[in-house]
Amino acid sequence: MDKVSYLEIKRREASQTPIFKREKMCYTCYWLQEHCRCSLIHPFATQTRFVILMHIMEAKQEKLGTGRISNAVLPNSEIIVGIDFTENQRVNSILHDPENYCMVLYPGDQSLNISKEDITPLLEKKKSGRNLVVFLIDGTWTCAKKMMTQSLNIRRLPRLSFSASHESIFHIKEQPAAYCLSTLESIHCFLSEADRRGLEHLPGRPQDNLIHVFESMIQFMKDCALDPAKAGYRRGPRNGYSDPKTRSKRKPTSGRNIVLVD
Repeated sequence: MDKVSYLEIKRREASQTPIFKREKMCYTCYWLQEHCRCSLIHPFATQTRFVILMHIMEAKQEKLGTGRISNAVLPNSEIIVGIDFTENQRVNSILHDPENYCMVLYPGDQSLNISKEDITPLLEKKKSGRNLVVFLIDGTWTCAKKMMTQSLNIRRLPRLSFSASHESIFHIKEQPAAYCLSTLESIHCFLSEADRRGLEHLPGRPQDNLIHVFESMIQFMKDCALDPAKAGYRRGPRNGYSDPKTRSKRKPTSGRNIVLVD
């Protein structure tokens, strides 16, 4: 075959090869721009600072994760990615800042339940000018337990908790226990209780925007799971998304199995 014929064949092959456009990403909500949720996001200020410790797998796989949505809605928040934060420079700089009072939002027998227990010590710290910094573990409950186990600096922090009035609405996923909420839902519940108890001042309940964006995300994921033209790792073997009421129930899981004890 001569050179001219060879180049002609290659030219024809190239003309028949489909050209794929690179999809554009929104780096605020981490959705593809065609599905961007930023128009639904209404950021609002909080007195509490939220530090979201995101597991590496969560950061890589869950581009639509609730931690990223929370970060987009809450200007007074940040995301730090890792597993063991014991030697993390940014985390330790926050912990060692004398103007901060740091706690971790994580259940436990010794945790301070802001829904029903005495929060006078927190109110006094607030009046003295110290900033309440709440760390959250963003990952599966198994990953969260591992992160708490390995991160000695976070493990030593006093714990915060709340009494949830409802189960998670994140029905696209199966929760290991009734009290398990997503990162976004946990922040929403915490802010609602903190506002009620005087730790926050949130007139008009701007924290509900977290849930509005979350519901939009869930509906989009359901639609994708039910669309036979779309492939995804959450598609069921037959019908894609199924109603939680029709699913087979998990085996009972004790809190000790999924939560690191105090």
